[in-house]
Amino acid sequence: MVQLSHLETLFQRRFNRNADLVVRSPGRVELIGNHTDYNDGFVLPMAIDRECIILAARRPDRKIRIYSELFDETVEFELTPDLIPGQPAWANYPKGVAALLLRVGKTLAGLDIALDCDIPAGGGLSSSAAIEIGYGKTFLAASGETLDPVELALIGQQAEHTFAGAPCGIMDQFICALGKAGHALLLDCRTRQYELVPVPFQHASLLIADSRVKHDLGQSGYPLRRQQCFETVDILKSIYPNITHLRDVTMEMLDSQKSKLDAVHYARAHHVIAENHRVMKMAEGFRTNDLSLAGRMMNQSHASSRDDYEVSCEELDFLVETAQKCSGVYGARMSGGGFGGCIVALVENDHAENVKAALTDAYKKKYNQTLGIFFTGAAEGAEVIRS
Repeated sequence: MVQLSHLETLFQRRFNRNADLVVRSPGRVELIGNHTDYNDGFVLPMAIDRECIILAARRPDRKIRIYSELFDETVEFELTPDLIPGQPAWANYPKGVAALLLRVGKTLAGLDIALDCDIPAGGGLSSSAAIEIGYGKTFLAASGETLDPVELALIGQQAEHTFAGAPCGIMDQFICALGKAGHALLLDCRTRQYELVPVPFQHASLLIADSRVKHDLGQSGYPLRRQQCFETVDILKSIYPNITHLRDVTMEMLDSQKSKLDAVHYARAHHVIAENHRVMKMAEGFRTNDLSLAGRMMNQSHASSRDDYEVSCEELDFLVETAQKCSGVYGARMSGGGFGGCIVALVENDHAENVKAALTDAYKKKYNQTLGIFFTGAAEGAEVIRS
């Protein structure tokens, strides 16, 4: 957990004054909905209790000064709509959010800022979206400005596209901005309509295990998978001219045109279409307190992500398979963009510690690596906790 008192001390040492604004912004876990968001599909994320904490104090000028505890580095920039990406790379997130808020007409105040975060970077728990939404909340609150959470989520996504160079979907920013304690968020990525679905965790726990295999979505196979989905749509449009995304394609439509697709493009589309169905079934499992159904959907999702979408890796497969063999595990799957990062498992409370120990021991024995592992509840979305 981020120690607020420690960060307050750092702030005072760096800026010779106390912060007057505190914002927290959570990470998230993708319960299910792997690579469906940029296909206009459905996702079911949940905010977690790992978080970014931002401290700020207003300045009389138009300058932003930010100290990052993670990088032990300070950056400065002027508040202007024509901000551009630069170095260090971590500063492109606040630069992008500030520039985009200015471009939509928000008047922002200069700030001194200190940031700390206990969300594993590159772990598939969306530290980037937490940072974007956290900075957005900070800039707005410090300046007496407001913005609809959906609009803030879209600004966070655009900042990641244009300033960080990562072609992410909309899921991560939405759950960071709109999450509610005790709930998952069922999101239609096309219409942006959402439903807060209560998570029935009275007798179950959500376990997250970080493989410590890191990935960078801007440099990995993520952009390629996105391109392959759009190419598949272009091919299918010759028969179904009204489709715009794989969201519009049924399994029957896909199978009827299988001869027009190579094996890779067919597999990518097969995953997305089936995953959208699994998202809705897992949400149904939560609504009806049927954790066995939810767990089956998680298991099927991982197999599809591994085999059809090919975004898993040896370490994630090992963790998922180990978890699935443990007593009391409803289901387990990789979470996030893939190519490393975390798995998530839904576990009966009576077996939770045994599962945690089994995963920790097995991973250490096979890879000589200490597993990052913790339990989480469903947390609140980004919020100002002191102003």
